[in-house]
Amino acid sequence: MDMEARSFSQEKSQQLMRKVKEYKADLKKITEDSRQAQGAASGGAAARAELGLADNYYDTSAGQRERMLKTTEKLDKTSDRISQGRAQLAETEELGVSILQDLHRQRETITHAQDTLHGADDNIAKARRVLASMSRRIMTNKLIMWGICLLLVGSICLVLYYKIIN
Repeated sequence: MDMEARSFSQEKSQQLMRKVKEYKADLKKITEDSRQAQGAASGGAAARAELGLADNYYDTSAGQRERMLKTTEKLDKTSDRISQGRAQLAETEELGVSILQDLHRQRETITHAQDTLHGADDNIAKARRVLASMSRRIMTNKLIMWGICLLLVGSICLVLYYKIIN
């Protein structure tokens, strides 16, 4: 439980660590009570008194009841804490699964976008090649057009020159 509590954010980790300390303290107290009960079992009169078989039945029985009620109350509190801890654990696990699913979907979206971007880059490269080819053709066509224009102007000048001289 310590390791799991430390794996959460600092605020949540502190809350969980406090609960773990409380659980450990409760466990230590119950263990001590159990050891005391084992130690008392070996004594004769003390053991009989604790079991409610002593001369004064009412006193021993009332003490036992009181201890049993306190122990039952502690046990109930501990059980409630454990139930709350389990509920938090289930909620946290559910949240973690949800986050992992969201991250998986986002990763798929990014991968798809990356593939689309590579396709767009390929198309842009093709478009650049086509535009470069078109630009070369335009320049070639302009040169041919200027050449034809110069040839026509030269021809007109020649025709006029021969007409004027003749």
